[in-house]
Amino acid sequence: MARNIGSRYTAHQILGRGSAGTVWLGEGPEGPVAIKLLREDLASDQELVGRFVQERTALLGLDHPHVVAVRDLVVDGNDLALVMTLVRGTDLRTRLDRERRLAPEAAVAIIADVADGLAAAHKAQIVHRDVKPENILLDMEGPLGPGGAHPPCSPTSASPS
Repeated sequence: MARNIGSRYTAHQILGRGSAGTVWLGEGPEGPVAIKLLREDLASDQELVGRFVQERTALLGLDHPHVVAVRDLVVDGNDLALVMTLVRGTDLRTRLDRERRLAPEAAVAIIADVADGLAAAHKAQIVHRDVKPENILLDMEGPLGPGGAHPPCSPTSASPS
């Protein structure tokens, strides 16, 4: 069931659900994207919306290979959504469940990438408040290639310090 998000994006398929909203596989003018749609009851909270917009500005300035890039913010009626780069791969929780144990080299590479991304976020005065295996995205190209691990810093999981 496709759903329009603003005038530029279409959400096609749910990728995941969290306490603050739903992440969709979407399409925008420049190709596939991930769209994090805030729950409608949260989108009506003006204080939360203000923080969401403010934090999005900080995240737009964060350009790092190990942090999921925020591309756009959509405010349209009751919809409030972050448009992010689509990371094609899986999350660390799924990989751990599948493999049970990681090779030491893979574990070190993942942790190094996550630490690198978090350090960049901290330098930008953004604190990720929900680092856990489910929130560490593993690009199909990494961590054994250039993509690496991506802790998705976003306004529902990050805050300026």
